[in-house]
Amino acid sequence: MMDCGVVGMDPAGLVLAILLARSGWNVTVVDRVPDPRPAGISPFLSPQSLELLDDLGLFDEVAEAGRPVREVVEHFPDGRSHVVDYGRHTAGRFGYTLSVPLPTLTGILRNALAGRVSVSSGVPVELDAAEGVVTLDSGETVGCRFLVGCDGKFSKFRRMSGIEVEVVAFDRPLMMTHVPAIPGWPDRITVHHTDRGPVTAIPLAESRMIVQWIADREDEREFRSQVASAMPEVSLTEGDRVMAVRHHVVRPKSWSRGRAGLLGDAAHGVHSFGGQGLSLGVQDAMVLAYALVRTRRPFAYYEQLRRPFVERFQDRQMASLTYAGISDAMLHGQPEAWACYQRL
Repeated sequence: MMDCGVVGMDPAGLVLAILLARSGWNVTVVDRVPDPRPAGISPFLSPQSLELLDDLGLFDEVAEAGRPVREVVEHFPDGRSHVVDYGRHTAGRFGYTLSVPLPTLTGILRNALAGRVSVSSGVPVELDAAEGVVTLDSGETVGCRFLVGCDGKFSKFRRMSGIEVEVVAFDRPLMMTHVPAIPGWPDRITVHHTDRGPVTAIPLAESRMIVQWIADREDEREFRSQVASAMPEVSLTEGDRVMAVRHHVVRPKSWSRGRAGLLGDAAHGVHSFGGQGLSLGVQDAMVLAYALVRTRRPFAYYEQLRRPFVERFQDRQMASLTYAGISDAMLHGQPEAWACYQRL
């Protein structure tokens, strides 16, 4: 009998496995997606997430592959500006957020689990949430005191656990493209709010940038026109692939059922604006690890602490996609999450 089975190998699930293993728990991690993970995504780690990785002895590896962002500058049509200055408004060592290639981050976290946790990828699973049983594609069954699903917004684990969910689509698509980084571009996200929606340039790891427009319609020609008008210093070419992405807010009726609980996007999908999805999941892991190890009703404790914080973040995104509306969560995260980790 395992103490915990983690289904889904996103970074939040791997962080949870590390924290539980450090507390002496027997943990198994399985993921239906085979290695290697697809490249192209470089999510952001908040200052609180970087503090955690530093405490776990993993920061130097992550920093070597990352690109820091030290501020966000928003420009509004009426001439106002809003600045999110990480160095000025965060305490501790990390006065910035860090973009890290997802395959690199996943690899670092997996290596930290080597010899301590059973990790299997490319393994489809079925599960019985009531009994705490994971059935692998080979037919092998693994009994677990607790099961945790962290397999994304449209979680198969959530469906198999019988947890109902409300999915609300944002009414505006996100038009985006990845381009090589502009030489000399500062460690800064720049946003121009236009009457047609915000246009944003975001420096990423691996000398890349993402350029995006939260559009009033899916129109590649109009996307290029909006970028050229708002940011003439960003030059797009005909060869730059433009994608349209539809984002959703995910709100399960409950974050757990029986022995099964949800983590990260499976519990609370958010819009990519602000780049907080990964860091919200890492905060989940800190709270859930403490709850599993130290409390009698871990999923209830975890949901009671995390859900109000996350839903306020979701509400702010749905009301207005501005950094000004979510800057406190970006800078400080949820202080109670760090307190849980310290008590673990």
